[in-house]
Amino acid sequence: MSAFNPYCPFLISFSYLLGSISSAILVTKLWTGKDIRAMGNGNAGTANVARSVGILPAMIVLIVDFSKGALPVITAHQLKLNDACALSGAIAAVIGHSFPIFFRFRGGKGLAASLGALLTFSPLETFLIMPIFGLIYLVITGSAVTGAIISFLLLIGFNLWRGRPLIIAFAPLVFLFTLGICTIPQIIQDWQKRTDRKHLLEYWFSPKIKASKPAHIVVITDSIASLPNDLCSQEHIHVIPLALIMPEGQYQDGVNIDARQYYRRLRQDNLSPKTSAPSPGQFQAAFQQLSKIYREGLVITPPQELTQVYESALIGADLVKEDFPVEVIDSRTAGPAQGFVALAAARAIKTGADMKTVLDVIQETKKNVGFIGALNTVRLLIEGGRVANIHHFLQSAFHFYPTLYIHEGQIQLISITRTKNKSMDRMISWLKENVPTTGIAIAIAHTDNPQEAAELEKKLLENFQPTELFTTELSPVIGAHAGPGLLGIAWWINPISPDNLFCK
Repeated sequence: MSAFNPYCPFLISFSYLLGSISSAILVTKLWTGKDIRAMGNGNAGTANVARSVGILPAMIVLIVDFSKGALPVITAHQLKLNDACALSGAIAAVIGHSFPIFFRFRGGKGLAASLGALLTFSPLETFLIMPIFGLIYLVITGSAVTGAIISFLLLIGFNLWRGRPLIIAFAPLVFLFTLGICTIPQIIQDWQKRTDRKHLLEYWFSPKIKASKPAHIVVITDSIASLPNDLCSQEHIHVIPLALIMPEGQYQDGVNIDARQYYRRLRQDNLSPKTSAPSPGQFQAAFQQLSKIYREGLVITPPQELTQVYESALIGADLVKEDFPVEVIDSRTAGPAQGFVALAAARAIKTGADMKTVLDVIQETKKNVGFIGALNTVRLLIEGGRVANIHHFLQSAFHFYPTLYIHEGQIQLISITRTKNKSMDRMISWLKENVPTTGIAIAIAHTDNPQEAAELEKKLLENFQPTELFTTELSPVIGAHAGPGLLGIAWWINPISPDNLFCK
């Protein structure tokens, strides 16, 4: 057999194109109608599919990705090509998986494809190291990086011990190098976004060990932030509810009120509920409880011009200052944009950042977040006195759809449209004029309007490539002022993403 075979370049080209067929993107699209790159940590790989979509679709992705690495090796052997050509084809498949030509060169990290190729080169040896990889990754460190490095180096030893040809014996080293190259964009992104770069290596190589250490700062926000409950739990963000005052009594926002029944009453009964910020005593009680676990507190509030939350939190913080220092920050925005500020703080804290660094992150994040919304009705907003500066415009537009923007604590009018569909288009065109189409996180918000929120999501994904995307229902307290049927978009430019490098 000659050193060079004319079929080898064709195999390499075929393997790259095969690797470019992203199973994670396709399976998630079929399963949910969404782009996996706008979910979870944004990685088009098995781990993110498992967390964001489910175990069954993740298993399908895993099998397909394994096959992408194995097929070039099997094909090379069937064509009687040498091991160097087979290895080149497998590497091309990994590169295609990471930089897929069919999906704008945004793919996964290639670990599953690498394991598929190694299983084909040396089945027994690779099979032996896979439990070691799983133990290190899933149980001990939580890092696929550490798991891959240790298990692949062990595989080299097994291959040499078993007398494999040198090119096969050292193939794991070639794959490690390739995975490192494919991860460079993520490394650069993490380096740029990290608030405390001293802890980068710790997070890359042992995130589970790091995460098991108790955080020293706790992030607290209020129910106006309207973050999904699972996201708050995941990021350890504590929420203080506002009060909703109804004719029959008082409810805790998002806690003991039926949102569907509430919005039905707003639509049918011409109800005008009142709202109230948490009392200083509520904040004091929350701070005292959290002080048993954390050393410091950080409260993110809506604009003080729109609500008394900021003032109540300040008084509550003053009541516990001797035992539990608390910083209170006015986010200058509301809704999920306020939530993004809290999210930035929580993710900065996860890196081990101190309070000064976290406050710097918050100040930078406040410049990069915003919230716009299109209303179905302005009756409640005007009755609540939240839009005095544009009152005369809204009165004349009572049967139209105003699009509003919260900026520096003030509600500003962007446009007035005759239909809801046009208001969606206006929001998107305004966003395209004012924020980048890539490198942003997006939250779609609504008040009892999930169908139109789904339509808005489709329109957004046609124009933007968010690194993170979720839909949330705004709290009933916001509904008390904005009314039912609102559609909104919150954005976060250059978001801090959850850590994940060598995800499968």
